[in-house]
Amino acid sequence: MASLEKPERVSIKQLDELTIGKIAAGEVVERPAQVVKELIENSIDASANRIRVEIERGGFDRITVIDDGHGIPKDELPLAITRHATSKLSGPEDLSHIETKGFRGEALASIGAVSELIVASRIGEGDGVQIRVDNGIVGEVEAAGIAPGTQIDVLNLFAKVPARLSFQRRPSTETAAIVDVGVQMALAEPNAGIFIEVDGRKVLDCPPAESAEDRLYDLFGSTSSELIPLISSEADDDAPGDEKWTGWISPPGLTRSRADDVHILVNGRPVAPGPFLQSVRRGYHTRLMVGRHPIGVLLLRLPADEVDVNVHPTKREVRLKNSWRVLERLERSIKHTLSQIATRPEASEETILEGISERSEANPPAPPETNLPEWASAASENQTVQTRFSSIRHSVEPNVRSQSKSTSEYITEQDTLPGMESEPTTPSLSSEERELHRHAAGSSTSPLDEPIPKSAVIPELPEMNPLAQLSDSYILAEGDDELFIVDQHALHERIRYERLREQMVSWEGQDLLTPISLSIGSRQKAAAISRRSTLENLGIAFEAHNDSLLISRVPEVLIGSESLEKFLQDLLIELVSTPDGTEEFDAVTNLRDHIAFMRSCRGAVKANEKLNLAQMRRLLQDMRTVPNPWACVHGRPTVLRLTMKHLDRHFGRHG
Repeated sequence: MASLEKPERVSIKQLDELTIGKIAAGEVVERPAQVVKELIENSIDASANRIRVEIERGGFDRITVIDDGHGIPKDELPLAITRHATSKLSGPEDLSHIETKGFRGEALASIGAVSELIVASRIGEGDGVQIRVDNGIVGEVEAAGIAPGTQIDVLNLFAKVPARLSFQRRPSTETAAIVDVGVQMALAEPNAGIFIEVDGRKVLDCPPAESAEDRLYDLFGSTSSELIPLISSEADDDAPGDEKWTGWISPPGLTRSRADDVHILVNGRPVAPGPFLQSVRRGYHTRLMVGRHPIGVLLLRLPADEVDVNVHPTKREVRLKNSWRVLERLERSIKHTLSQIATRPEASEETILEGISERSEANPPAPPETNLPEWASAASENQTVQTRFSSIRHSVEPNVRSQSKSTSEYITEQDTLPGMESEPTTPSLSSEERELHRHAAGSSTSPLDEPIPKSAVIPELPEMNPLAQLSDSYILAEGDDELFIVDQHALHERIRYERLREQMVSWEGQDLLTPISLSIGSRQKAAAISRRSTLENLGIAFEAHNDSLLISRVPEVLIGSESLEKFLQDLLIELVSTPDGTEEFDAVTNLRDHIAFMRSCRGAVKANEKLNLAQMRRLLQDMRTVPNPWACVHGRPTVLRLTMKHLDRHFGRHG
């Protein structure tokens, strides 16, 4: 076999400035959206009141950012496009107290290294000037006609860097990313107007806002009125640390299929939400349906010396000095805020009982404007029959009318009565939930045999009296001149879940007759030894061997469980990545939830199970002791509410 030849040694040499600039641009200028972000940040730091962004072909052909900020003097213009030249820092000590959006002074230089860059500026009544940079080659300062402020044009981005251009995404994808940047910046600076125009079309129009609520409306529309201000508990006010969370979150009924609408701002700086999403999910816990995500605008304020913003080339990530404390405070604030929501779901004014026309139409026309009550407008049309609750008019031929089983539907708030369509809008059970219900089959526990709840009655909940049972699945009850339709299985499941989970706060250990040998890595072993007291508090005792742990005691709730070893492995892996003092672990929370899910579902009364009045009354009484009785453990609604206003409106009693 021929011996491998060593390559000849290459001598160390200093790179030229052009090469250095292109390397730096590779870190700072990832894509057109990053260029827009850097330029808007510069405009905000220049105290601009109005920032206009114009985009052509996803930013690859042209990016123009115009602001009315302070402007750049003529003698500083060449310095502005030089790497590491900035007005925001004067020494290394300033790095620990950064208050501005930008601070490194390399954005314009990096952009100019991979595009044709024109920086034009004018201060007050002075003359306008501009300077050009063509892919790293700097031109002379020239006169320019420009309004007071600064205008920056970025042309033919990456055109002379074909290797970089080949890795870019489609213009439409970049356009979406640029709009997202505009939204983030608009949230960060409500006082600044931000306008984005793409290929001649206005796609974002956010004038300067007088309040943060106005800015939320600009960005989220009418949805903003449903967001809830984030509130910290009094206990958090006295907790150690100067960090404070504020902002807005959505109620559990208002969700999205992705986490894109969770926005995090740290000291006014938009950052990637990834590290914070786990705390957000913990805060909502079982209040969200599987696969759904909340809307949130979460603002963190903390001393500047407790956050390091100089850890990522694009400044999308930060490092917090006391991250575990900040994240736990966020989780507690979300839980506290959700617990303060008025327990009774608000009923929409648009929810009405409508007559349903019998003639089928694929796209029913909008009803004409009329002041008649619904009963009168319905009677003036074709013969109608009350077949379902809906605010949308559908029709079917009388001779082909089909009988369909009632299906509750709901994806946003519990504020509308569900229709009886064959395709409900509420997502069906996930495969995991179906598996849970399949294994939970068995005899149910009568509500009368449940322990008496120790929790206090929630005063906001009306006292409900059972009237009857519908289809052996739903309880009809009245309270405070309102009609409540209760899913008996979902409600009993929630009641049992809250009680069982509360009982599982303390895990007592039980010695094993045959110890379990757990093969682990060196990091997990070191973490287990250093955090032995934490494991003992969880009911786990062990002896360390060369490459394994000999588990001699485990929590009693895990005895005989097939997931015991998986739980121990997950817990040890989590110990490696969590700081000392952490009290909540995902592995423990997930297991506690799973056991409570299984037991609560197994013993809950089922659909199609007949209940007597005493059993129904007990369920409704226990409901008043549950913090979140309006959703089952899967996040689905347990109760629907029909107010007298709905009935009066339907029967024409208003006016």
